[in-house]
Amino acid sequence: MMHRRLGQDDFRQAVADAKARHLLSEIIGRKTKLKPRGKREMVGLCPFHEERSPSFEVNDDKGTYHCWGCGAVGDAMTFLTKGEGLSFRDAFQMLAGDTFPVISDEERTKRKQDAADATARRIRIGQDCWRRALPSEGTAAEAYIRYRGITAPLPNTVRFAELNYRDQESGDVIASRVPAMVCALQDAAGLVVGVQRIYLAPDGRGKLDVAKPKMSLGIIVGSAFRAAGHDIGSATQVIACEGPEDGLSLAQEIPDRPVLVACGTALLSRLDLPSQVREITLAGDKNAAGRTAVEQSRTVYLDRGIDVVEMYPAAGFKDYNDQLRGVRM
Repeated sequence: MMHRRLGQDDFRQAVADAKARHLLSEIIGRKTKLKPRGKREMVGLCPFHEERSPSFEVNDDKGTYHCWGCGAVGDAMTFLTKGEGLSFRDAFQMLAGDTFPVISDEERTKRKQDAADATARRIRIGQDCWRRALPSEGTAAEAYIRYRGITAPLPNTVRFAELNYRDQESGDVIASRVPAMVCALQDAAGLVVGVQRIYLAPDGRGKLDVAKPKMSLGIIVGSAFRAAGHDIGSATQVIACEGPEDGLSLAQEIPDRPVLVACGTALLSRLDLPSQVREITLAGDKNAAGRTAVEQSRTVYLDRGIDVVEMYPAAGFKDYNDQLRGVRM
């Protein structure tokens, strides 16, 4: 077999080259109809679970897919093996052969450069929002954190800003100068690459009364809000959870352990961890979505050679902030 004849590095490169020959949308498009959404992504009904509204995204530049409904993630090889039931060998042979349309080297190079440029632009936008934000002390951001029962000192990863709230489809301003809690999103190296904005009520006692009061800018997938502060030092054990409020609650209750917030249930499995991390504690919500996210994340991190511990709120509580405040289900 080929992987016995080649060294490990050569084998991995051969697989990477085979995947790079094709657009992922061409492969997946045989199984589900995909439509463009924005400049970089395509969306359609998920081929891994039944759904009526499309939540399955394909990014040709990255060569990856992600379903926001069931949490399915992967690349061309993953889709052919898990989605179509092929063996790894058969999937590789299909990608290395002429089963699918092949993109030229010139097109591949252009796509990589375009993707790199787009990523750089997104990071600049997120960093600009973070730089313009103000310290959170004495603002509606601090009022919101205290309203949520968190009494610990505010971390340096939380700031305050007054921002326009825009319609996500049209871009029209729905509300002007809305107070917002701005959370820094950092990559594995600690660089701020984005922000999550939580739009607040005028006095900070709750979120803005809109369907989606949390919005993100910059690089979201893989980055994390560090709930105890920018620097996690040389920590080899971390806690990971879904939302900023839970993260701040956990950081208060377990101050000796860095807390990384994925800022999304489906993103819990996609954190890019600092290289020294050897163990991750998955702090899940106590509901079906939370348990599914933890189960899927457990497999992902174990496959990456990282030890996994699971934990959930005490009986009667949905999440860790509810537990902190004594709010039962």
